[in-house]
Amino acid sequence: MHSLLDLIRTHGSLLVLAFSFLENAGLPVPALPLLVLAGCLAIEGRVSLSLTLLAATAGAMAADLPWYYFGRSKGRQTLYLFCKLSLNPDSCVGRTERIFRSRTISTILTSKLIPGLNTLVPPLAGVLKTPVWKYLLLDLAASLLWAGLGVGLGLAFGVSVLAHLESIQRVLLWLLVVLIAIYVITKFLYRRYLVKHYSVPKIDPDELLKLISTGDNVMVVDLRNEDAFLRSVVAVPGSMRIPPAEFDLHMHRLHKEKEIILYCT
Repeated sequence: MHSLLDLIRTHGSLLVLAFSFLENAGLPVPALPLLVLAGCLAIEGRVSLSLTLLAATAGAMAADLPWYYFGRSKGRQTLYLFCKLSLNPDSCVGRTERIFRSRTISTILTSKLIPGLNTLVPPLAGVLKTPVWKYLLLDLAASLLWAGLGVGLGLAFGVSVLAHLESIQRVLLWLLVVLIAIYVITKFLYRRYLVKHYSVPKIDPDELLKLISTGDNVMVVDLRNEDAFLRSVVAVPGSMRIPPAEFDLHMHRLHKEKEIILYCT
């Protein structure tokens, strides 16, 4: 921690610029704690407050713009890169898109304050063809809000924090390791639980065709992700289309007396 503080004192704005860019580009590099430390050191006069805010904002926007244009040119497939860690990537994309459509301005403005959302919103804005000028203004405001929050926390608690950084650094490091381990183990165990309790047998296309042709005692639900659904030219005859993220909203439409076949990607 002592060496990190020395680095911030010596190369504060450059370090903030690099960390801000890497985190917003999608890498697991925590930039907010660095902003807090920079805010703490600004009290000493060793770090420029204005340059720190400028560097954090510039780094964030420099990472966001390529993802915005990537989403604009490549479409929804871009979003699945960011949802791979989710238990249900299709639901992750659909849920975020639904929130974005209904609350575009507030979603962009608060995106950098929510882990994971800061990297998902730029390509989503591109996919949904948000006007460039509108996205730039909102992204600038969001980046300034995020940078100001981090630096502001450092300014507010700087004196008390700096006095104890050396003594608590090891505790904080182990706490971070424990939290990451808990997250990974929880994800693994939850996947095992879902597979054990909710896995269902698969059916091949020929068998499904036979079921459909012999009667109406079967119900096919089309749960393909939005990208696969829009690119397809055919669909299972008589199937009901439900976006993955909205499945729970349409459960009342399922006929429980029929055999339900889920068709997904």
